[in-house]
Amino acid sequence: MKTLSSISLVIIFTSLTYFCISCDEPENPAPQQTELIFESLIADKDSIDVGETITFTATATGEDIVFEWIASAGVLLGSGNEVTFTPSPCIFGNILITCTVRDANNFTKSKEKNVFVREL
Repeated sequence: MKTLSSISLVIIFTSLTYFCISCDEPENPAPQQTELIFESLIADKDSIDVGETITFTATATGEDIVFEWIASAGVLLGSGNEVTFTPSPCIFGNILITCTVRDANNFTKSKEKNVFVREL
């Protein structure tokens, strides 16, 4: 009988311990991920002549955002959410500017804008 009582006490104690542990709040809850939102890509002009520049501004929200810029022709100067585009002197017509934003979770979103470069 003594053995049966000891076993019963161990089972009851183990069950109560498990129940109490599973009801406790976690010490450090997992951080919530912030959604990456690419709100806008704005150019201060839609078309330019050779020798002029356009400023592009991107607006995005999220965690530790990095902005990556690409132009199909010409030069982009600057970094972060604002760059200045200068067209190549001998390329005219539509030039595509692409901005990609990347967050701390390696999620990406992109927006594109066409700029028309007029021939003199």
